[in-house]
Amino acid sequence: MEILQNCNIFNDGAWFSLTERDARSEHVIQLEHGKPLVFGKNRDKGIRRTSDGDIEVVPLGNGITESDLVVHNAHHPRPSYAFLLSHMEHRPGFPTPIGVIRAWDDVPRYEDVMNQQVIASAERATRKTSCRAGDHLTCWFMTSS
Repeated sequence: MEILQNCNIFNDGAWFSLTERDARSEHVIQLEHGKPLVFGKNRDKGIRRTSDGDIEVVPLGNGITESDLVVHNAHHPRPSYAFLLSHMEHRPGFPTPIGVIRAWDDVPRYEDVMNQQVIASAERATRKTSCRAGDHLTCWFMTSS
């Protein structure tokens, strides 16, 4: 995850090319699952796969249509697709992708795991503990049923 944060003191205007209204559409591509990768002020540019598996920016028109472009798949099984998208902003002429690059449905969500940990911790806290320190630590746990 990358967060584009502006600091008025240290990097004011660092993301101007991405936030300024007129330039934003030329420099940002909104990733939407199931939709072709199209960008540009007039939605006249797109991202297409090349024969060697790389991607390229192409102008729409002159025989190139949205059906020739990459259709975004946030659930792509291989990380190479997400890698291509996440690094394209560093290539000349490519836009900065904004949105969900990759999503996993087969792993638990962060908040679900945290909630389970809180519940488990609360259950452990209800146990009464008696400890005696000496050469080593001895603890007795008594649980209430």
